Amino acid sequence: MSDEAAPDALVRRLGREYGWLLAAVGLGALVLVCSVPFVTGAGMSWNSGDPLAAPVEVAPQAGGAPPAVPEESAGPPTGAAPTAPASPSPTPSSSATGRRPAVRTTAPAAPRTTAAPAAAAPKAPVALGPEGGPVGLWQMLREYCERTYRTNEAQLRHGTGQAENNWECRRRGEDPLIDMNAACRGRYGSAAFAQFSNRDDAFSWHCFRR
Repeated sequence: MSDEAAPDALVRRLGREYGWLLAAVGLGALVLVCSVPFVTGAGMSWNSGDPLAAPVEVAPQAGGAPPAVPEESAGPPTGAAPTAPASPSPTPSSSATGRRPAVRTTAPAAPRTTAAPAAAAPKAPVALGPEGGPVGLWQMLREYCERTYRTNEAQLRHGTGQAENNWECRRRGEDPLIDMNAACRGRYGSAAFAQFSNRDDAFSWHCFRR
């Protein structure tokens, strides 16, 4: 046998003896490669056969827009994240709104005033006299003239049609007018006063007391 035919024969002999072992090793390697995505969870690229690495988050540059997310990794979320309940908005303070808080003021109570007692109606004067009509009046005036002027004569100066400044005491030389109030006080006391009921009747004088 030549030197060139010896290696070929050796290769053929090794292939017959160990070919099944190589085939088994190759099949095992293929199965191992195919099971890598299922074991590690990484995807397999159709182009290179390498598992897809998880995207690396890149920090956004200052003043720049955030990096775009690759379309292949984009997908619907598997579960909705729980949303935090909205906190109630704080009540704006008086300093934030710029308005002063309203101050409730109560109007002062009106002072209670007690009603003044009603003024008592003036009492009607009490009639005292004189009794006897015109004759009783003339007798009372005569008493006044005698007490004051020492004469017992009382007469009318202007007739019976005038009440005021008409009765007088008759004296020699002069006839003084009679003070009608003094004539009533002389008979009925210091609280008495005279009053006529008819201005045109000299005999309408009477004495009263309050």
